[in-house]
Amino acid sequence: MRYLCGFLFLAAIPIWAQPCEISGEVKGALEAARAAGATVSEAAKKVRDQFPNDYFAHRAYQDANMARGVFSAYVQGEYRAMRDQHPDDPFYITLFARALTGTKTPDALKELEQALEKRPDYAYAHVKMAEIYNSQVFRDDQKMREHVRAYRKSCPAALSAYTLAARTDDMAFLTETAAGLRKLLEPRTDPDAISAYNALWTMEFKTVPLSGQEQARERVRKDVARLRGMDLSKNPSLAATLLQGYKTLGDAVGAKWAEEQLPAQDHPGSSPAAEAISKWRSANMSKMSSSYTEYQELLAKQADEWVRQWPDDPQPRSEKFQALRMQRDVAQEEVVKAAEDWVRVYEAHNGFASPYNSVAQYYASKNMRYEELPGLLEKALKDIQELPPPSLSDLVPARSMSLIMAFSSKWSTWSNAASTYVKLKQYDKARELLAKLGPSLQENKPQPTASASDRQQHGIYESMYWQTKSELARAEDHKLDALVFQKNSYLTNAFPVSSGAQDFRLTTVKNIWKELGGTDEGFDAFLNPAGTPKAAAAETVKQPTVASSAGRWTNMEKPLPDFQFSDAKGKVWTLADLKGKVTLINLWATWCGPCRAELPYLQKVYDKVRERKDVQVITFNSDDSLGLILPFVAENKYTFPVLPALDYVRKLVPELSIPRNWIVDAQGVLRSEIVGFGSGGDKWVDDMIATVEKARQ
Repeated sequence: MRYLCGFLFLAAIPIWAQPCEISGEVKGALEAARAAGATVSEAAKKVRDQFPNDYFAHRAYQDANMARGVFSAYVQGEYRAMRDQHPDDPFYITLFARALTGTKTPDALKELEQALEKRPDYAYAHVKMAEIYNSQVFRDDQKMREHVRAYRKSCPAALSAYTLAARTDDMAFLTETAAGLRKLLEPRTDPDAISAYNALWTMEFKTVPLSGQEQARERVRKDVARLRGMDLSKNPSLAATLLQGYKTLGDAVGAKWAEEQLPAQDHPGSSPAAEAISKWRSANMSKMSSSYTEYQELLAKQADEWVRQWPDDPQPRSEKFQALRMQRDVAQEEVVKAAEDWVRVYEAHNGFASPYNSVAQYYASKNMRYEELPGLLEKALKDIQELPPPSLSDLVPARSMSLIMAFSSKWSTWSNAASTYVKLKQYDKARELLAKLGPSLQENKPQPTASASDRQQHGIYESMYWQTKSELARAEDHKLDALVFQKNSYLTNAFPVSSGAQDFRLTTVKNIWKELGGTDEGFDAFLNPAGTPKAAAAETVKQPTVASSAGRWTNMEKPLPDFQFSDAKGKVWTLADLKGKVTLINLWATWCGPCRAELPYLQKVYDKVRERKDVQVITFNSDDSLGLILPFVAENKYTFPVLPALDYVRKLVPELSIPRNWIVDAQGVLRSEIVGFGSGGDKWVDDMIATVEKARQ
């Protein structure tokens, strides 16, 4: 009855009078409940019950009961019951549709259509449909614009009626939306309005070509000057907005200042040491690609400086240990000292990654400190850190990569601990961990359509699992079992083997076979049964741990659709400009670290072929914030053509990963691509030119 009364109350309110944004009363009630000690969920439930007719109170309650991108089954059941009790009320139909979104989004769209049949101008249904049609899976630019326009008609002052449109590629709609949003923002100083400047700048730069950005940049300059005069302590989003503004202006000094003002929550879990390490890694990525050994030596020296600056932060100690253990010529005592320092500082100032698994693995590999291993393993198993599982929402494409990442810490710790327990002759504990690892690997095996890197990572863990199973079987004198398990380890291994080296897994299989009295002829038949393809040797590369970050060239044979983009000089490029030449197209973005490492070498390729008539180099930029492109290009003195092509590329590659290089033939057909950046240097330049030359033949 309470909800029915609520409906009668709402029905009496004219459509233009319905609240379009959360009221101060509801926001204050939520803050008061939290301040009184209630959890987010408890506070939201209390406020929903206090304001049963308020859409934003219900929305806060729903959002408080969301996990992995979907609302809880309990919440869905609650709102199904409300909708069933009020089948003609668009208020409850829309709330039920909202609860279904992410789990059964097609059903949610049907419910929203019913709500609009009941009340065609119902703002809450329109904004929800706009959000759905703006998602990756259900994206429909035309429908999104229709519902944004309808929502804006009912709620002309709601910021979301404008910011939702930032991803559209309709220039007229963007121009109209940007003008309306700027008018709304100019008199406002609240945090929501300050955060909306990023969407405003994105839209304004989308509406002009790269060569005509100066007027848009001048508007940003005036916005930044006005925002800089505001009180940072009263506007938690101000520093992040100013940072984006300064980057758009190419103002490195201003960007550095804004970055220093970012509140701690803007980089959760971060520390001054972590930020310094991240910046150093980004600046030295090309060194890692060109010489892994030299990179580790440089990292170890730099880690000493970080340790001096931040003696109580465990991350510099971790960097020192990991860099030393990767070098062959470092004294074992030095690595052990680094391991002890990392454990000591971590236990005194808990933070960053747990050291126990890595240290135990090192000790076990060197057959040392066996008396310390049980304690280290026990702590490692307690310290397993799982990343948040991937979203279950049907609004985003399923990505096995995030699933692999979510389980990698667990799989690595279980595998290393089980192997160490075998060495310690604690076979029951090893068996217990393997009994967990095997099913977990099977349950979370990537689909055949998953990326090569996902399948490779899973294959590495699967190989480690079978390797440990074989070690345990040999330790218990079950040699036949050990043989089969070791064969599985060899066949599932996805980790590249150094050039000229023999895969120890294969060697171990053969050794067990001979111990059982087998012959070389029989071994070949065992490894390659009649009627099956011969097992391929593991891939060999010169820099196994870094070169594998780039994939291989993949045949595509895909005609490119037409396009029209303007570069920084005002030249308009179309597909016709690719005809008659072989074209290397590099896909990149300013925010992509591997892209930034690759681009200096791409510039060298461009310099070598720029005067030729039969080949050319261009780039497709994938930044959403187009204002960031030219300052970045100018800072790095790049001269290759840059074409803003995010929407075009996103339609061709919905799950886009960069850097990516395309070879397009003289007929405009995408012949091959390679994803990722491996080793740099002159070899990268020469190999890329050789690939282009091959496409000419």
